Amino acid sequence: MRSFWLSLLAAVAGGLLLRAAFPGPALWPLAFLGIGLVLCSLMHRSAGGAFLVGLASGLSYYFPLIAWASLFLGPVPWSALSILSSLFWAGGALLIALAYRRTTARWADGGKRLILVPAAVAGLWTLREAIYSAWPYGGFAWGRVAQSQSASPFAELVSWLGLSGMGFVMVFLVAFLLELGRARVRPITWATAAAAVLVVVAVPLFPTSTIGSARVAAVQGDTPEAAYFVDGEPGDVFLGHVEATRTIPADADVDVILWPEGSIDLNPLASPGVRRTLDQLSESYGAPIVANTVTIEPGETEADDRFFNSQFVWDAESGWGDQYDKKHPIPFGEYVPDRDFWYSLAPDLIGMIGRGYSPGERDSILEIGDIRAGTYICYDIVDDVLIRDAVLGGATVLFAPSNNADFGKTDEPAQQLAFARLRSMETGRSIVQASTVGMSAIYSPEGRVLAELPWYEPGVMIVDVPLADGLTPAVLLGRGIEVTLGMLGLGLLLGAGSSKTQRQSASALRIPRR
Repeated sequence: MRSFWLSLLAAVAGGLLLRAAFPGPALWPLAFLGIGLVLCSLMHRSAGGAFLVGLASGLSYYFPLIAWASLFLGPVPWSALSILSSLFWAGGALLIALAYRRTTARWADGGKRLILVPAAVAGLWTLREAIYSAWPYGGFAWGRVAQSQSASPFAELVSWLGLSGMGFVMVFLVAFLLELGRARVRPITWATAAAAVLVVVAVPLFPTSTIGSARVAAVQGDTPEAAYFVDGEPGDVFLGHVEATRTIPADADVDVILWPEGSIDLNPLASPGVRRTLDQLSESYGAPIVANTVTIEPGETEADDRFFNSQFVWDAESGWGDQYDKKHPIPFGEYVPDRDFWYSLAPDLIGMIGRGYSPGERDSILEIGDIRAGTYICYDIVDDVLIRDAVLGGATVLFAPSNNADFGKTDEPAQQLAFARLRSMETGRSIVQASTVGMSAIYSPEGRVLAELPWYEPGVMIVDVPLADGLTPAVLLGRGIEVTLGMLGLGLLLGAGSSKTQRQSASALRIPRR
């Protein structure tokens, strides 16, 4: 697109379509249309123009995608996160526009252009996602394009390439089709392209080995009091999950009972009543309870105390057992990085977050008898490194306790659940997500729904969950996939820009520099 204003319109439309591919409404084909419009908007753009249209597409994408953030702390944090995310998007857009200019000039004709231009574009898209997923403050890995495909025919590709590799393939296919149109190729080439898409869709899920099963009872207490700003009496959340647990049939013969994040709003170590109730439930069902509470590591003074968001195992015979502390607390939600600096800018807002959680240092595998459960508390589910480390460490099932009460009936719980389904296929492990208010569900290693609960209703899912062994290529290769693909895009960009041929070809093509 040579018109800047037409490019701007396409960028905004592309961002909106890409957002619509995520829950809700979860119209996954729109992701490809959205990517196509975003890429078209960057063709023939100068660096400044690309940054502006990229910023426009980023804003139209992130603001509606994470609108649920406004329900938690209000419009300021939502706007700040959306703008920061869009700035990273705009930086990636600048690189992609530069890649289009340089690579199409360097490889103006022939088959090389059809492969190398899309590879450069997709690689740079992957690089931008990889950087922003890790930095700053641990990054924000919510909204990668592959996360829109949990219900699509492409989803099984995630077991081979992970989220980063799957996203690369998505962008590559769109960029490839765009290059076919620009190059005005013969019909047989279009047929070859269609065949390539069918091959990608036909890639089967990488199988892992089933080594048994565990009967899991996952509890949803329907406790909106678990939200940060909802009034309630201390112990309300705990009692809600106790009451829901007591609906488990006495003869259910469960192996473990899973409670969600935030399920115990009292200190079990300081409350004999809580400990006694946990003992009674565990003894009654002959199974340990995996619950969640805030734990404290005392410092030299009270100001030095460290707080953790902790999932722990409780057994009637042995009491407090194994423990996992959330490794990825949410910046500006569960803690404030560089607190003094940000407090000086927004004291009222930062003051709302009175207690900050410290990142956990324990491994994320909970030992529950013979069960090794890789455990991810809420936002942990988007962290590729945590997911991979647990599976490499021998996890045979994944637990995803979550507290979604802060987000009400927004799209956040559905988005998170979609990400959990992708994780089950990526790792070849069953995943059990239990939420305080929903959405709660259990997925098989193939991503099939084994059980689910409706929103804001108490309930229990009792399922014989398959336990699995073996490593998918996605887990085995890990971040090496995104590093390789990101460096591929950067290498093609730099390689194309360093050639004398590129300069001569650019002059011949007369690409506008607006």
